[in-house]
Amino acid sequence: MKLFSEFPPVSAKEWEDKIIKDLKIPSIDELYWHTPENISICPFYHPEHLSSKPNPLFYHTDWDIVQYVPTAHHSEEEINEHIIKSLNGGASGIYLEFYQKKNFSEIFNNISLPHIYTNLQISFDALDLISQLSDIYLSQNEFTHQKNCYINIDPIYLLEKFGEWHHTQQNDFEILHQLNHIPVNATLYKESGANVVQELAFTLAHLNEYLYYLEQKNQIKKYQYIHIHLSVGNSFFTEIAKLRALRILIHHLLNEYKHSAHIHIHAQTTLLNKSYLDIHNNIIRTTTEAISAILGGANSISIFPFDFPFHKISDFSMRIARNQLLIMKEESYFNKTSDISAGNFYLENYTKQLVNTAYQKFLEIEKQNGLISLLEQNIIQKEIEESFQQQLQKYIENKEILTGVNKYPNPKDSEVIKEFYSPYIPHHTPIIPLLPKRWASYFEHQKQKV
Repeated sequence: MKLFSEFPPVSAKEWEDKIIKDLKIPSIDELYWHTPENISICPFYHPEHLSSKPNPLFYHTDWDIVQYVPTAHHSEEEINEHIIKSLNGGASGIYLEFYQKKNFSEIFNNISLPHIYTNLQISFDALDLISQLSDIYLSQNEFTHQKNCYINIDPIYLLEKFGEWHHTQQNDFEILHQLNHIPVNATLYKESGANVVQELAFTLAHLNEYLYYLEQKNQIKKYQYIHIHLSVGNSFFTEIAKLRALRILIHHLLNEYKHSAHIHIHAQTTLLNKSYLDIHNNIIRTTTEAISAILGGANSISIFPFDFPFHKISDFSMRIARNQLLIMKEESYFNKTSDISAGNFYLENYTKQLVNTAYQKFLEIEKQNGLISLLEQNIIQKEIEESFQQQLQKYIENKEILTGVNKYPNPKDSEVIKEFYSPYIPHHTPIIPLLPKRWASYFEHQKQKV
């Protein structure tokens, strides 16, 4: 105690004066950094910047290592083989997408689904899966006593992906009555280029469309689980704060409905910043993205293989993606602390700013009749496209770096590669679909012209 008494506390004002004097600048304002979302980042943080105690919403430790298994261009036998190899290799969960009917009994043969986390994203053309797995889907894990299987059919996500309702909005929303959780697939916001505030506000508005619908049907109390699926990008601290802010925002929204539910956040690494140029840099990118997801409090995390979507997946690329998370859990012990980023002056302040800014944008969306109305007017799509182009321009002008793409290119990269798993692109649809994009595509196309 005597040691600490010899060093009296230093106020934020004293630190500010010291910085101004040492750097010979007229004002501390010159050192502020402004994010693309117009959030001001202070050059230093102090306990005085912290207005509240760590939030108990983030107090959980473990998270599932989830293997993404592509289904397009693969037979049921191949998919089953990849799932079994993944689970035997250390994964504790799987993530698959089905946009057409398949032989699901063959795909899940010899797999004990009740004992693993399962994230199945499906469309109306794969509805058989709900009836085939109804017993597993509706039950809880016998050890954790939590819901483990999520069959996610999200009508708003499908509208954004395909540019039209499957039937009508009213008919499509009725699928929710076959589920015992609320599914929100928010990945397209990030993947099509939205900034963080847009992503948070759109995700909250997305969820609010379902909460409002269920309340009108007097069904909201039935839903004790909410599954949020989103992408995590390369801005390390921003993505940590984003996930923390999202949980706070959802909790606040549920309070407005006088409802409580278990919030499961599944985070996947983004494809927005990936490239086949100097392709192994993708491993570094996904590593930092996954750590952001862990520190942000994700319940489950999946890393795309480093060569996805450019090459057909291999045992090697799948194993690397899985082992990245295994190292973080089993060798780096990221799962041994309930909330690693709690009390960090910078992150706590950044989280609060994101919460306030995103919530104001959410309120603006609701004043304009909600997310669906803005999607049908193509307003959301245009706003996201502007955000994508603004960020792309920074890469074109070398104001930001994509290693191996716009800076330090690998001279051995001469082959032009077409994506093996190319996204479905709808044509002549009632609304503009939200299409996944990549910043590196601009530079890859430039290379093709040479």
